[in-house]
Amino acid sequence: MRKGRPNDPQRRDRILRATLAVIGDDGVHATSYRRVAARAEVPLGSMTYYFTDLETLIVSAFETLGEGLQPLYAAPLRDARDDAEAVEALVAATCGATSPSRHEIRQYTEMYQYAARSARVAELVRTFQEESLQVLRRRFSDGAARAVDALVWGWWTYRSFHDTPLDEGMVRRAFGALVAELADDTGSGSIQDEPAHVS
Repeated sequence: MRKGRPNDPQRRDRILRATLAVIGDDGVHATSYRRVAARAEVPLGSMTYYFTDLETLIVSAFETLGEGLQPLYAAPLRDARDDAEAVEALVAATCGATSPSRHEIRQYTEMYQYAARSARVAELVRTFQEESLQVLRRRFSDGAARAVDALVWGWWTYRSFHDTPLDEGMVRRAFGALVAELADDTGSGSIQDEPAHVS
């Protein structure tokens, strides 16, 4: 067997999951090859085989995190028959069945904070934001989509610092009022054309 060849095809994924776990527990600033290797239960020497430097490891982990975010609400919003069902999808994504855990929210928060110091992660965040807006624009006006996106992220951040659960009724009323207030002249209930590259 060639020296350095991985003997575990799932090792790379384990390393990425372990990186996100360390980031969620201790923050990006505390993330190191040694700490991730211990969490992933892989030899320390194997880390650079998959990720040549720590920045690449962190960026790759955040890519994995972002890829799992959009599906939380994309399908429910796509299947919504009217604004009322779309609002229910947003409520579920904010504090219900499809919402991220507090640990996942901490990972997202770390990604946003690290983006201020990393051009690669900043570009990643911009890409994730645009993909999120593309999903929301299928149902809402552009202004409502941007406001809804910001509100969802704001509430996720709130959840990460507070033990008291969000009031689901309050969240529902806020989304409903926001969508109604920012609906465009064509009516927010009609699904807008989706860009060809969005699945």
